[in-house]
Parts: sequence; structure tokens; C-alpha cells
Amino acid sequence: MDERIIEYVSKARAGDKEAFGQLVTAFQTRVFRVAYGIVGHKEDAEDIAQDTFVKAYRSISDLNADVTFYNWLMRIVANTSMNYKKSMHRQQFVPMDEVAEPVDQGETPEEAMERVEGNARVTALLAALPSEHRAVLALRELGGFSYDEISDILNIPLGTVKSRMNHGRDKLRGLVMKGGVKQ
Repeated sequence: MDERIIEYVSKARAGDKEAFGQLVTAFQTRVFRVAYGIVGHKEDAEDIAQDTFVKAYRSISDLNADVTFYNWLMRIVANTSMNYKKSMHRQQFVPMDEVAEPVDQGETPEEAMERVEGNARVTALLAALPSEHRAVLALRELGGFSYDEISDILNIPLGTVKSRMNHGRDKLRGLVMKGGVKQ
């Protein structure tokens, strides 16, 4: 993990609000993407991201030094998202191109558009899956986590992660073979 992040986490654990603000700035896009990948609704994902940071702020002093801040934060966002999804049962999706994304200064406009369109397709396909498959796929494809990290974040056995990933990908393949989903 980046030395600055380690410093911010240390200061935030000691009660430094500005350091925690730096952590929010550093991770807000990733938190939003994972929440969005699980719940599929922009406003809900924004609310979940805010709830995630509030929960993190309230409990950061209890963060175990052996746990990386990022994995801990992703566990909070994944659990918050899945709990929200269970309680609300929303199936409404906003196209990913309506979601503000940071600009990569090394991208051409065409590359940026391809990235946004690709994210929109992935998000629409994820929306059609059951939440347990959606969560592991969102963490893997949108969050970039390894299977071991997903197991740790969701607090489920590695075999369950692999099984859900396999079933989720099979269902995605089936959707793609049928021509995808309507956005």
C-alpha cells in the first residue's frame, strides 16, 4: 500500500479528521464503483458510499493493524451494499456513461469512450445476476480483487468465492449468448 495511505490510516486511527478526509478522497471512486456494481443504482450507490465512509470513520480506531485499510473498507462497502440490496430489492439501473468517472490523462477520447461503454455493458450484465454472484463479480471485475481478497472482504470461504464466480460467469455467458440485456 502507498506510504501516504499508511500515514493517513495511522493518523485517522488516532482521530485526525483531515487524514480521514484524505482517505475518503483516495478511495471514494472505488467505493462507489463496488457499491454501484452490487446495487446497480447511481443514487443508492452514492448513499452506500457515504454510509460506508461514516461506518469506517466511526470504527477506524478499532481497525486491526494486520488488516489492510483497503480490504477493510471494501468489506464495509460490500456488506453495506448487499444488506441494502436485500432490504430494498431495487432493480433499476442507470447507464454507466451517466456516472462521472475520473479522466485518465493518458487516454485518448476514443479509449475513454470504450472504457465507459465497457463498464456500462458489464454493469448491465451484472444487474441480471443474483446478488451473491453480482457481489463476487463486481469485486473482481470492477474492484480488481483477487479471489483470496474477495474471500476476506465478504468473509466467505475461498471455495464459495470460486463457486459463485464460476456460476456467475456461466450466467453471464448465457446472457451474452442470448444477445445481452437491455439497458
